[in-house]
Amino acid sequence: MKTVFLFLALAAGTTSPPITADDDDAGFGQIRQWVREGRILPLQDILERYPPGPGGRLLDLEVEQDGGRVVYELEILHADGRVVELKVDARDGRLIKREIED
Repeated sequence: MKTVFLFLALAAGTTSPPITADDDDAGFGQIRQWVREGRILPLQDILERYPPGPGGRLLDLEVEQDGGRVVYELEILHADGRVVELKVDARDGRLIKREIED
């Protein structure tokens, strides 16, 4: 079973505490618990490993749990206008997939 938690970044390229798409505190609470338990890395660690770069910004972030594996999906707008989607293993920060969107 697949569970998706959707988060939005602020327009200035900075992030605030994530807000779920339907403001589901249980979803956000679950993610915070996973971070506290060390099951997944905090978002800040992921953003330090995969920064938007100069002039870039984080457009969208999803946290998915699928079959026990938690994945951060980042959508990043680069300064040159390219939008890149990264799928990152939330447990160890390993890049799973990088895709340039059209």
